[in-house]
Amino acid sequence: MSTPFMTLQSFHYLALATCLVCLLMQLSVKHKQTAHILFAVFCGSLAMIAAKKITGHSVGAYQYLIGMGACATCNCYWLLARSMFRKDQAIGLVHIALAIVIALLVVIKQGYLFANAHWVSLSDPYTVLSGVLSELTTLLSSCVLVLSFWEGCRGYNESSKTEKAQRLLFLLTFGLAVGVSKSLQSYYASSPELKDWTVAIITLVVLMSTQIQLLWRFGLSGRVEDARGPAEAITQTVTQAVGSGTEDTTLCEALNRLINEDKAFLRPNLKVADLARALDVPEYRVSRALKPQLRQYNFNQYINRLRVKHAQKLLRDPNNQHWPVLVVGLESGFASVGPFTRAFKSVTGTTPNQYRKLAQCKESGVIYQSL
Repeated sequence: MSTPFMTLQSFHYLALATCLVCLLMQLSVKHKQTAHILFAVFCGSLAMIAAKKITGHSVGAYQYLIGMGACATCNCYWLLARSMFRKDQAIGLVHIALAIVIALLVVIKQGYLFANAHWVSLSDPYTVLSGVLSELTTLLSSCVLVLSFWEGCRGYNESSKTEKAQRLLFLLTFGLAVGVSKSLQSYYASSPELKDWTVAIITLVVLMSTQIQLLWRFGLSGRVEDARGPAEAITQTVTQAVGSGTEDTTLCEALNRLINEDKAFLRPNLKVADLARALDVPEYRVSRALKPQLRQYNFNQYINRLRVKHAQKLLRDPNNQHWPVLVVGLESGFASVGPFTRAFKSVTGTTPNQYRKLAQCKESGVIYQSL
């Protein structure tokens, strides 16, 4: 009788090894992004699942303690998807709280199974509670799976060509994993081994695909600009060698029109990525083209100086004297009065109210001496 090429047990060992390799790769990244940290946690959680499958019944009830470590799978992957595809405010307290709730439900369920197997069978009320927790965990896990898929779809049309390709890889992998798992669900009851094989294969596919996406987006070092393709890297090298070529000059002119003539600086929370999307060019090229204009400032300081200059005009305008400072700040691109006041004072040395009074006094010919 021929020996199978690979047994299920050896495949679990392969999955465990892959998880650990991916985990170590995240730890070796020099400039870690949030996505690297989340993927490392995800790999660790999958490693615990593989370890539980390998040990099986040989450790008895303690397998459920190992299972407690498998509490950061779909919930962590949802956070990972948000960190990869959202530019601003990718992960907030609400998202972390939901992920923690799902993790706690998994830990409580595994703790119940451990207590039930290690000490004594629990009474019916506890059995009912376990069933409720299982159903709730399944429901929330299904929700975050749908949300993870949505993250890949959200903003697809506004993405650059490279990001669209990255999103397609994510969506294809995610859709294939969920589709295969759900389509075989009716066979799992009669063939538990089929379920184990399916989960193990899906684990490997998702791990490898996600690792490729992280390398594609951030490169080996973790910097976004290091993840450019060969053609983009060659283009940058040639451009740097010949100086400011026609292409960069055209980009600088387009940026100047977008920022100053079209007044893009008045948009709240403006980022370099927003300019890159508007011009349909890679973000690193926009950053490089902006360097001569930024000088000693960073991008936010540069944009805030333009906003403050615009606010000064509004404060000097006699027709706007009835406008509150908040309105002037909002009209100048600031999200609230606090950042507006701080940026204004940093540039002019006075608060907006002081500046307005000084402008009024100069207009009436009175020398303002209270500053």
